Amino acid sequence: MAHLVLTGQIKNKKRVVEYANALAKELGLGRMWSKIIFIKFETVLDDEVQGQCWGSRADGYAEVKIARKSGGEPLDYDEMMRTLAHEMVHAKQYLRGEINAAGGWKGKKPRNYKYENQPWEKEAYSKEVGLYEKCWL
Repeated sequence: MAHLVLTGQIKNKKRVVEYANALAKELGLGRMWSKIIFIKFETVLDDEVQGQCWGSRADGYAEVKIARKSGGEPLDYDEMMRTLAHEMVHAKQYLRGEINAAGGWKGKKPRNYKYENQPWEKEAYSKEVGLYEKCWL
């Protein structure tokens, strides 16, 4: 299993770690014992987004950040957990080399996709609710 490092303030931290491990297993990261996924809960992220992820297959890591507030308002706990599911899909994409920092997708050259047409976002949005329901609820 990829190693998880969880930092920042979040209630029920033990349950969140168990959830993140379940997400990693569900996403097929169970045999990636040499990889590390850093998960950090922060008050606010740049651009008021709810979550961010980046990483490198070559360097063996992914970094996920989850906001506790967006648009000046606290995020609902369940919304943070759905966001974590979404961002863990991106962590899988980075660790498996499906996406790279330049915007390349599955070995293809980067394109100027509109946000809603980015294949990595389509995959993350299509999986987040199912992952949340299976691993959290």
